[in-house]
Amino acid sequence: MEHMNELEAFIAEARRNPNLQAQLKDCALEKWGDQHTPLDVDTAKVIEVAKRAGFHVSEADICLAQCQQLNNFWRFEMENAFVARRTLARIQMQILGSNDAIDYYSF
Repeated sequence: MEHMNELEAFIAEARRNPNLQAQLKDCALEKWGDQHTPLDVDTAKVIEVAKRAGFHVSEADICLAQCQQLNNFWRFEMENAFVARRTLARIQMQILGSNDAIDYYSF
């Protein structure tokens, strides 16, 4: 987990440092960190820029960050889907006027 802190520190520095921003201009730097770590970045380039800037970032660190962000995104979307389905069921029950079993996959 120490390396993840290194990756996070590099991302923070790259956002502040115009020189690093210029070196990473085609790597969607503005989207890194808070929202996600882009899947389509040139990891070799990111690692090399980080290394020259004094950070120890590996391909595994970037992959782990990508997987964690995708997992968070998946979990968020699944939770939204369940909430939406329950809300739709409540609306169905109000319209039907009963507590009969609701077919959760039709409306």
